[in-house]
Amino acid sequence: MTGLGTLLFLVGIGVLIFGLLRFRKRNWPKKKTQIVIISSILAIIIGIGIIPTAEEEASNEKPKQEEKTEEVTVTPILKTENTFTTNDDGTIVIEGETNPGAEVRVVFSNIPDVVGTADDDGAFSFSVDSLDKAQDVVLSIMIDGKTEEQTLSLKLSPGYESKLAAKAEEERLAAEEARIEQEKIAAEEKRAADAKVAAEKKAEEARIAQEKKATEKRVAAEKKAAETKRANEQRAASAPSTSNEQGEMVYITATGKRYHYDQNCRGLNNSNGETTVTIAQAKAQGLTLCGFE
Repeated sequence: MTGLGTLLFLVGIGVLIFGLLRFRKRNWPKKKTQIVIISSILAIIIGIGIIPTAEEEASNEKPKQEEKTEEVTVTPILKTENTFTTNDDGTIVIEGETNPGAEVRVVFSNIPDVVGTADDDGAFSFSVDSLDKAQDVVLSIMIDGKTEEQTLSLKLSPGYESKLAAKAEEERLAAEEARIEQEKIAAEEKRAADAKVAAEKKAEEARIAQEKKATEKRVAAEKKAAETKRANEQRAASAPSTSNEQGEMVYITATGKRYHYDQNCRGLNNSNGETTVTIAQAKAQGLTLCGFE
């Protein structure tokens, strides 16, 4: 529409000038000249009406510029070394160049990823101090949805490897000492437990032996009491009346100090022979009744 309006405007101006010149030279009739002038004026007015203003031209140009801007593509750039080595304290610095403002990420195998952004010059740098073993990592950058990756080899310096080996040896020795101490404590606890079991067993055996002895003693006492009671009952049943008590016959030994109503009395088990006498005779000799009767 902009080109058509300008064309109509220019044609109208040209026809108007041409008609005026012809009219002045009287080459055209008056009526024809009027038609030409009127037509040229209308062309000028229409052309002016469809010619856009400066603001309209700016607004029309802006989308075109934006379209051109969107068409600009960015190619990911990644420049860095392939191998990096720690210092003797275990710190490693990964650095390089990429597109300004690009997101930079380092993907490790055993620690969290490290993420950052390149500066205005495209430079980036990461410092990692938790690396405990050599490994390969992936370095990637992203710009405008496009990525670029590179595999890096991270190595440990000899000095740092020596420190790690010394630390590992210290941890091993500490673990060994802890194990030995734990075994010692366990052995002491076992000895104490065994001693306790042995003491409890011994105490139980002593209790059982004491109960057995007490039982045997009680049984013997009950048996003796029963025998004494039975002998007394037998003696009482066979004993003469009080009037002839002194003439009752008892058994004595040549060396004994007791007299016995029953020839089978336990007190006579070791005698070499018994003699029958009256109670009066036995008492006259200073003998007393056997305790088993």
